[in-house]
Amino acid sequence: RFPVGRALRAATRVVAMSASDAPADAAPAPLFPWDDPDFPWDERPFPPPDRPLPPSMRISKNENNPVVVEIVLQLKKWEVVASDGKETFRITANIEMYWTDDRVVGFPTFTKAVPQNLWRPRLNGCSGFDLGAAEAYELVPRFYGYDTSQEHRPADGRIAMIFPVSLKDGFDISADMERFRSFPFDSTRVDLSIVVFGAKRPEFDKDIRLSLRRPNLKSIVDKYESAYQHIDVDGAAQNSNDYELAGVSVAVGGHDPPSRFTNDLRFKEGDQMPDYFISFHIKRSSTFYVHNGIQPMYTIAFFGFVGYAVEPSDLANRVALCAVLFLSIYAVQWTTVGHIPRLPFKTVMDYVSESVSSVLMLILVGDCVAYHVARPKRGCLKDTLDELQCQFDDASADGVDLICGVIVLLYVLGYAVGYRTLFAAYRATKSNGHQRPWGSGSYLRNTWRPSTEAYHLKMDAEYCRRWGKKFLGQGVKVEREKW
Repeated sequence: RFPVGRALRAATRVVAMSASDAPADAAPAPLFPWDDPDFPWDERPFPPPDRPLPPSMRISKNENNPVVVEIVLQLKKWEVVASDGKETFRITANIEMYWTDDRVVGFPTFTKAVPQNLWRPRLNGCSGFDLGAAEAYELVPRFYGYDTSQEHRPADGRIAMIFPVSLKDGFDISADMERFRSFPFDSTRVDLSIVVFGAKRPEFDKDIRLSLRRPNLKSIVDKYESAYQHIDVDGAAQNSNDYELAGVSVAVGGHDPPSRFTNDLRFKEGDQMPDYFISFHIKRSSTFYVHNGIQPMYTIAFFGFVGYAVEPSDLANRVALCAVLFLSIYAVQWTTVGHIPRLPFKTVMDYVSESVSSVLMLILVGDCVAYHVARPKRGCLKDTLDELQCQFDDASADGVDLICGVIVLLYVLGYAVGYRTLFAAYRATKSNGHQRPWGSGSYLRNTWRPSTEAYHLKMDAEYCRRWGKKFLGQGVKVEREKW
């Protein structure tokens, strides 16, 4: 390892060496690291001792003066593409990484290019998450902090590595069939991860500390009310086809290294692999289905109560009203059938139509019971000469109507609307929808947990009203267990 001051000290010793001690044909020692063709740029830089980590970032059991790498997610575009019966989630984004390498302080950027083997983290994306040249270790970082007029100023040690990321073949969100049970309130969470992982050069959390605390500029802090840069939304819309982006979550964490790394001489008990987690929270835009399907359905159900305004003795008109309302159910279904996925099980939308049919059936049964309870016996005038005893008993019919009306109302509000619609959507969202915890996912990466920092940016109507398609700031801190 070749710290910054080492070259200067070496040069001083060479100058102070007497001529009799130095070989006559010895080449002078390089004064600076960039003058040494054999300088080990690929080794991890060591921050100076006077730059300690804050207490909140001292999470490793074996501290080793780690390099702090700040990470920012830049989201440019996302979309859900429906094709061949599948719904595929795609993104266009960049990952920005920033760190400090004190070995390049004073590097002559006007005469020399960035060393091709300059140290940078070795990265591995999860399955399907393409990091491009960064994952192949072919992307050379650049000196950070120079605009066009300052590009030839000597380097100050700040390094940046910005690389595009994408879901190479897309992420099939329709593969999770269970979430469709809550259609049209279904949602999902796309979980991705990047691991600092090198087979040739294992580096643990004691060597690299990932951070979500890249400071914002003062003007940006005032504009977006964010002290740090977590997520840079640059032109990404909130909606895509039938879906909307409900939020983005980022976190840093760690996991136990593979067994072959535990035999490495640098490994100590408790060392972990640094991880960077990203989650996209996606939910279906239910407005179309609510206003064109669910709301008309429940309107039909409540319109069935109008039948109680018809005299109980007029059973024919009551039955006719229910028959018309029954036909209206299928007319409403016809307007939305082209937008509903073909599934082998019932969804919330199906339960709504079933509940409305049940409501009308209960009302119809109640009408029939009220009529037969209140009507006079057959041949009543043959048994008695009092015509008053052979009249329709409106009081009894009204009593039956009241009992049936209360039962049907409780069924509609409590079971159909409350349980089958609202609670079913809430339960699905929390258990396997976009609000489920990271640890409830089905992939191996979901067993790796955030360690210190976990944030969520909620992209609701208020977010869109304030920020639109541009935001550079931080999310709300979330407990690691609930992230």
